[in-house]
Order: sequence, then C-alpha cells, then structure tokens
Amino acid sequence: MKSLAAPLIVALAFATACSAGADKSPGNGPDPSETGVDPDGGGFDPSAGDAWELEVNSDVTPIDPEADNDGDGYLFKDDCNDGNKEVNPGAYEVPGDTVDNNCDGTVDEPDSCDTVTDLNHYKSTNPLDFARALGLCRQAKAGAVGKERTWGVISAQLVRADGSPLLAGQNVQHGILKKFGPLAPRAGKNMVVLSSGTARTPDYPEFIGPRSPSFQNFGNKVTPPAGHPKNAAGCPEPFIRTANDSVNLKLKIRVPTNANSFQFDFNFYSSEYSKFVCSSYNDTFVAILDSKKPLDPKYAKNISFDSKGSPVNVNSGFFEACTPGTHGPIGKTKYFSCPKGTSELEGTGFWDSDPKQNGATSWLETKAPVIPGEEITLQFMIWDTGDNILDSTVLLDNWRWDAKPTTGPVTDRPK
Repeated sequence: MKSLAAPLIVALAFATACSAGADKSPGNGPDPSETGVDPDGGGFDPSAGDAWELEVNSDVTPIDPEADNDGDGYLFKDDCNDGNKEVNPGAYEVPGDTVDNNCDGTVDEPDSCDTVTDLNHYKSTNPLDFARALGLCRQAKAGAVGKERTWGVISAQLVRADGSPLLAGQNVQHGILKKFGPLAPRAGKNMVVLSSGTARTPDYPEFIGPRSPSFQNFGNKVTPPAGHPKNAAGCPEPFIRTANDSVNLKLKIRVPTNANSFQFDFNFYSSEYSKFVCSSYNDTFVAILDSKKPLDPKYAKNISFDSKGSPVNVNSGFFEACTPGTHGPIGKTKYFSCPKGTSELEGTGFWDSDPKQNGATSWLETKAPVIPGEEITLQFMIWDTGDNILDSTVLLDNWRWDAKPTTGPVTDRPK
C-alpha cells in the first residue's frame, strides 16, 4: 500500500451498495469527490475492491463490509447509510423529508400503484389487486435476506372469516370500485369493497339489494375469530355465533424498518338500521391484527372499535349517517342523532323507499402500533351474525405507514 506524507491514515471501504443517488451523509463512507488517495493509482473502482485512504489514523483500519454498524439488520455493503438505522433497503420512503430512505437511488418517490381504471377491474379475483387498491403498493419476498429484505405484502388471500376458501358465487362479495354512490376513493383511483351481500352499487349488473331480497349463501357458515362475535355493551350477545356470508381480505405484510404504526380508512354500511338495533343479529366488521406488539386482549385482536370498545356494527357510537330516531327493544332503546345525514347513502344501494332504513358510519380512520421490520397478519372481514339476511358492506382505502408510534389501536374521524 502506498504511504502518505501525513502519519494518520484509515482505509474506508466504499460500499458498492451505495448508488449514485444514495445518501452521502457523514459517517457513511467517503465520496470520491473528497480529498483522498487512490491506493493503486489506477483510478477508483469499487468493483475491484479499491478503497479511499484519508489521513485520520496512524494505523490502517478497514471498515468491514460485512458489519452492521447502525444495528438496523442490514450490512454495510447493502446499506446506503450504515450510520442511520432509519435508512436502509427495508425502510419506506417518508414523503417530503428529502432523504433516500429505502436506498433505491431516488428521493421522496411516491408509491403509485392504485392507478387501474379498467372497467372490469371491479370484479378482479386477484388478492394482490385488493392490496394495491388499499394502498399497499409493494410486494416482499418470504424469507428474503440482505438488501432483498424489503417491506411489502408477502401474501394476500380472499377467504372466509375462518380462513377457508370462498365458496362458489362468493366473488360478488368483494370488489374494487372507483366510487361508491357519491363517495370517491380516499386515495388513488380505487377502493376495496367487502360485503356480506354484494360488493356492488345499483349501477353494476351483479347488484342485489341489501334489504330485499338481500344476498344469501346458506352454505356459508363458519366459526368467526376467537373472541367474536361481540356486541355493544348493553345489547344481547348473539345466541347463534356463526359468521354467515363472510368474506375476508387476509394480508401478510413485512413492516418497514422505519415504521412504528399504520393507518387505514374505512366506512361501514348496514341495512340492519333501524329494525335490528341492539339485537343479537348484528352484522360486524373487524380488522384482526397479529403482531408482536402487545394488544389489549379484551378486544380479541380487533383494532377497529368505537370509544367504548364496541365493535363496528349498527350499534357502534360511530353510526351517524342515517335518519334520526329512537330505536331498539323496550328497555334498550337508543337515540340516533345522525349528524352526517343521509346523502352518503344515496346511489349506494343502502337507500330505501322508506328513508328511515339503512345507515352508515361515514369515513373513519384506524391507527395501530407495530414493531419496525416485523411480519404482521391483518385480516379485514365482514359477516352476517347468526343469519343470512340483511346485508352490510365496508369500504377500505388510504393505507399509510407512520414513523410516529401510537400507544394502542384507536379509531376516530379522519383529521
């Protein structure tokens, strides 16, 4: 190795994983434009194992390309900034921070996968299309290591509440729609629609009215997730505990290494308003999360519930798009003020010649904690509780990762 006039020398291995657009912040290895000495005099060539020598120490100390200096699970050779554990190939791109978070050579690039406008896209049976419509744009490889270990959807399924395959005729219970009556997607071009009836509006040929005749598949009775079905406090628990006409979008996802929580938006519609308020037959939407992050066991893994811990059904405190009135059995009546009115029901199929029937929550937002880099399973499911008549539908959209942690799952109106 060539000697330098000054006594202090350190050889810093320049990681080939750092692309031309990678972060060159201090501590990540020298930039060829900086002052230094090419050790063999033949021009800098990282593929040939060259290193830049800077005058900082009397001993030559090479940085190990097999080391993980910031403890983020990615080796120096695969990491474009091995001095910052929030930057690596497994991170998500944080909008507007001017950092190449995911080491792909570009900065602040948007994830824009939800762009399909094909007229027949609504009846897709590809579960990954549903993940993309939700806003989960990236796929990830199971068992991936090194720089191949990125965040994204590892697997996606359209199944029933117990994870078993859908039955013949159930494809109408899920859909990817460009609008739902007067409602546009919360993000992108499409939204996910799941239903215990038909995931369609009256302008689609497969639509069946949620009240009459309603969709019924009498062979579709399965066991719901452990701890379910549940009803709002003060309302009777179901005496028939099967999940009927259920549909489930089941996703296995690797969490980005810089994400501590995620968010999604949903809107629950039900034809059980108003005649089945506080009954034992209430249809239910749940979002069942399996994560290494501890969750309160009383919610039975469900992360979407109202301020009183009640699951999302017609008795939820969020049920506000409806015609006002007092409903429920004697001794258990509840007054619905319906501050959202009925405009969100028109054109959806959840509108009747009797305007007192049908209702919805309007858009809500759930936020839940996760552990950076872990693999989670999230199941969005809806079912008829105890019977097969009178249908409910949920809209899902606008998935976001967030670097900020949250103390526990919370559902509220979007800000």
